[in-house]
Amino acid sequence: MSILPSCSQMVSFPLLLPDDSNASATLVAISAYDQSVVSARGYSTILSWLNLAGADGVEIRRELLPVGFEDFIGLGRTCADLDLAVIYSAPERLWEVDRFAENLDKQIVEAADLGAVAIKVPMGHYPGENQVDWVALSQCLTAAPPLLIENDQTPEGGTLEPLAACLEDALSAGCPLGMTFDIGNWLWTGTDPLKAARRLGPFVRYLHCKGVMSGHELLKASIPDEQELSALRSLLTYLPAQLPRAIEYPLKGENLAAITAEQLARLRHL
Repeated sequence: MSILPSCSQMVSFPLLLPDDSNASATLVAISAYDQSVVSARGYSTILSWLNLAGADGVEIRRELLPVGFEDFIGLGRTCADLDLAVIYSAPERLWEVDRFAENLDKQIVEAADLGAVAIKVPMGHYPGENQVDWVALSQCLTAAPPLLIENDQTPEGGTLEPLAACLEDALSAGCPLGMTFDIGNWLWTGTDPLKAARRLGPFVRYLHCKGVMSGHELLKASIPDEQELSALRSLLTYLPAQLPRAIEYPLKGENLAAITAEQLARLRHL
């Protein structure tokens, strides 16, 4: 089911699965596959892998679409034909110091053409409640799919206090705004994911799952190991039940449909 937000309440998000299901919807971000594989095989092939693997949906990344891509309606129809719900991820930040993103209207149209159930964007530089035209933003979002801001890997958009301030101010202003909670990204900004879950849990509508490994003083996304999955189970107690979650870590190998199915199963029943 798809629930459109109203300006008088916090954004709602569809479960994507029947209410009586014991599992949570599991999706795959296109970025989980190497870009060379996506370019060589094409979206139709990748989406068919997801269907074979039993994914409930796909996260379409705007920055990974071909240069000049315009056929959002066609891509959305392909996803629908394969029973894949769509979450649309756009790279432009919601806030640019003293205004919200100029391209938000365009992103909303693209998301609608895709039939997306939500739009995900990085927060950017939140300017503070008194500098925001919440009425204008609410009007922009009235007929849009739910808008979710994501904690990214930057100090301004990936640390606890700015994100909490933005979400709490939006709620006070009656502006529909939710959150994508990226488990791994907190480590890039030195933030405790559990502390973030306790503070931001009521706003979270979508979960990005990844393991994180370090090497040569750099962090990189990886398949979560059993210890990381155990930590995720603890974190989930502070987040909404049946939270849709997505694979956002590298999937590589000869049989990508089988590998994807294995990883989806690990996340579905956490």
